[in-house]
Amino acid sequence: MTEAFTIRGRGQAGILQARSENTTANGLKKRARATWYDGSELDDAACYGTNGLPDYTPTDYDMVAAMPMKKREHCYKCMKVTNKENKKSVIVKVVDVCGSGCPMNNSIDLTLSAFEKLAHRDVGVLDVTYTEVKCPSNITPKMGPNLK
Repeated sequence: MTEAFTIRGRGQAGILQARSENTTANGLKKRARATWYDGSELDDAACYGTNGLPDYTPTDYDMVAAMPMKKREHCYKCMKVTNKENKKSVIVKVVDVCGSGCPMNNSIDLTLSAFEKLAHRDVGVLDVTYTEVKCPSNITPKMGPNLK
């Protein structure tokens, strides 16, 4: 069964969700729509500045993402995001909570540089899959619970 959602706003799009595709921590793929965010939208990543962690503000060049979350369950995790059309992929670290325009479990906002690894920014919205992966050693920020 599928559901269609219409979202209005900068960088947002209609969402098509297949209920049969659920994401889990064991690596199953999740279908979603990817958009990009930049500038002041990056200020004060929500996964930081709590639990003894310092504040963190990513730049357009960081390979990070924001996702809709109820209890920050995706914070500090890495996701492999793949453009369904051209099969290009990027690994990003979730550092922020997606704004009110992101439906739960259907969206991922990428920094501009991460988005452009998948397609040109003018595309605006991509049909993607994502899956949780182990964070590579070169991904930043390094900080997070149980991380040094």
